[in-house]
Amino acid sequence: MKNKTPIILVNSLNIDRGGVTKSALTYANLLIKQYKVVYIGTFLYQRNYKKIIDTLYNEGYLNKRVKVLNMFEDAKPFKNKKYVSHKIKEKGFVEFKDKKQKKQSFRYYKDGLYLKYKRFTEDGELMFIDYMDNSRQRTMREEYNHSGLVSRRRHMNKKINRPSLDQYFDDKMKCYLTTWVNPKTLEEKKYLYFNEQNLEFDSLNDLRAMWLNNMLKNIDKPVLMIDKREIDNLMKDLKHNNLKTIAILHSNHFRKPYERGSELKANYKFLFNNAALFDKIVCLTESQKRDIEEQYGFNNKIEVIPHTVERIDDRIEPEVNETKTKTAVSIARYDKEKRLDDAIRMFKIVVDKIPFARYDIYGTGSQKEELQQLINKLNLQDNVKLKGYTNEPYNRLREADCSILTSDFEGFGRVVSESLYVGTPVVSYDINYGPRDIIRNNVDGYIVEKGNKKEMAEKIIDIFQDENLKAKLSARAVEIEKRLRFKRFKNSWLELLRNI
Repeated sequence: MKNKTPIILVNSLNIDRGGVTKSALTYANLLIKQYKVVYIGTFLYQRNYKKIIDTLYNEGYLNKRVKVLNMFEDAKPFKNKKYVSHKIKEKGFVEFKDKKQKKQSFRYYKDGLYLKYKRFTEDGELMFIDYMDNSRQRTMREEYNHSGLVSRRRHMNKKINRPSLDQYFDDKMKCYLTTWVNPKTLEEKKYLYFNEQNLEFDSLNDLRAMWLNNMLKNIDKPVLMIDKREIDNLMKDLKHNNLKTIAILHSNHFRKPYERGSELKANYKFLFNNAALFDKIVCLTESQKRDIEEQYGFNNKIEVIPHTVERIDDRIEPEVNETKTKTAVSIARYDKEKRLDDAIRMFKIVVDKIPFARYDIYGTGSQKEELQQLINKLNLQDNVKLKGYTNEPYNRLREADCSILTSDFEGFGRVVSESLYVGTPVVSYDINYGPRDIIRNNVDGYIVEKGNKKEMAEKIIDIFQDENLKAKLSARAVEIEKRLRFKRFKNSWLELLRNI
């Protein structure tokens, strides 16, 4: 077992940690205590990649012995620790602050012509420079990394103001990679890699496969743990005699209406059509395993290992929720699939009964403006608040009387177990997968028919108005720690890797 090397593959890591990032960090922190080397391999270009990884290390979210590798960073011929600072004022230019932007953003003029646009972080770090021609059309965007060096140039199609060609630079300003971009779809269609051999690739997958094969050359017994379905199809191009592969399912694999018998999601088709390339498939719930086996087979290939609720650093202790705030909370991306518009409309029913009730929604995403408009339309500005991202989910959940889940689908619904862990009952739609595997209906929360806003509102009102009911639900909720104990999670993963 000790001579195996776990490699967790994800698209990217980030400071604002979503479910897949949290899982990758949990696996890595667990396994580094058992194995000499553990890698996390990432494929996405990130302007501030180094800052993200340093923050995860320094704030204790990732054990510093875990090695994080990134395809774009590894491809750089030259890397150093030089730092270049950039000031807002630039000689020969007059700058005007962009008042519409929250970040520090400025337009730069010379001889009356608008030639540049710069954006800085709140800490004064230069993020990018846009260059304009004499007709104020953007011709190029220059992106800067955390060291103040150019990391990418995006050359624009002026007709539609979108990228048509990207150049990637190392720390000596040498272009090591060029990609052709379809400006309408932003699909990258050709890759030119400049090194001793000067290689050309027709797809992103070909480039990814080259990088991954180069990584695997120096590892005797690699075990790939694949957290994103977009990475699955690389398995057909990998060349290693001792390679083992585990696909981890974090989401529902069906298209709408997300139930057994529905069409398979596009990004799951490779895995399900090429299951022989994978040694194991890990689901988070027994429900999903049952649906896959009954419809597709894969007998003896699927294992169920639910998420754990215990934090690795054990800084949060479960406790019974004793607040009396008449507050509900959701922690979810502001995306369509989370159906937060349903939750907001539902909460209007709650407010009609309890005018001072509050609903705090933590997250980020593309639907923020739409959700705020809905809040305004329903006159719920004093009751429903979009609170933005939180890196303290347990504390936010503990402050509430109950939490709400209205998603179209989940793979597990980590926020459900986190809520129960701190004694906050959950009111959730009955969806695939997670709630019915975690919530004990009428014991530590409620599961209501998907889309039934009236029933969900009634359950929340009951919790808000009946302190004895809330106390009973809360007291039972913390039993989730025993049902999803970290030790069981740890032993399941170690046994799987031992026997694979």
